[in-house]
Amino acid sequence: MTEIQPLTENDIVQAGDSFAATPASNSAVAQLMQHAQAMSAAKQLADAICGTDMVPARFKGKPGDGAAAILYGAEIGLTPIQSMQQIFTVHGSPAIFARTMVAILKSHGYRIWTVDSTDDSVTVSGDDPRTGVAETSTWDIARATKAGYTSNKKYDTDPQAMLYAKAAAEVCRKLAPEVLLGMAHSVEDLELEQPVRVISEQVRPPRRGVAGLKAALAPAPTPEPVQDEPDKKTAEPEKATRDQQVRIAELLDAEGVKTKAAKLDYLQGQFGAGIKSAADVTAEQAGQLIAFLESPDGDDAA
Repeated sequence: MTEIQPLTENDIVQAGDSFAATPASNSAVAQLMQHAQAMSAAKQLADAICGTDMVPARFKGKPGDGAAAILYGAEIGLTPIQSMQQIFTVHGSPAIFARTMVAILKSHGYRIWTVDSTDDSVTVSGDDPRTGVAETSTWDIARATKAGYTSNKKYDTDPQAMLYAKAAAEVCRKLAPEVLLGMAHSVEDLELEQPVRVISEQVRPPRRGVAGLKAALAPAPTPEPVQDEPDKKTAEPEKATRDQQVRIAELLDAEGVKTKAAKLDYLQGQFGAGIKSAADVTAEQAGQLIAFLESPDGDDAA
């Protein structure tokens, strides 16, 4: 992998020697150099971290994505490890959990508290004691249903947590958009824009034991295959790596699925009867399953 080298002032000058130097352009060049140096430092950290078990599956072996997350997290006050744990990319847009938004605002002196919380409605308030600016948000089941969020099954299993996430995120965005860099979406908002492609629809049901997981992980309907021209061969999907197979086995052991037969039954329940062993699982399927099994209990996307 080619290492990103920091830009030097001479590089910038040579690239832009056709433009007249002005105070404004010099300032822009200095800012670009700062960003390039920050990205280089983030890449070095990501190269060291993304090959370890300390990062979620979405960043494992992807130091480029990890570097971008580290750089974005630094802008909102997160450490590199916090950035990789808390920042998600959904459909190309960065997002964080509501609880992370709350933590960031509290670290900046804002106050966030729950006014009322039931399975039907949650109200959250917040203020800036330095300026007196205050915001309040109420989310109830009717509002969430109208907005289309209740397609997320966690609204059935843990409605208070989901309604709190929506209310808290709304308060944070209204109260301090400059702290959150104007982040307009939470993880849940972005996931639900394209539910067919969202991992949570396939491998992130609520944890209710192995039987519940197997039922919730039923395979989605298979779309009609696209017929290729007779003289063209359809590329075989990449199979799961040995590391992915080992990680799935470890995570299933932790879920109580310990025998070889039970593991095979579990995989077939998710991916179909065509799975004869872990080697038949594709790399994409393995990545999705690992992401689900590694997610901590009670993680509620905002």
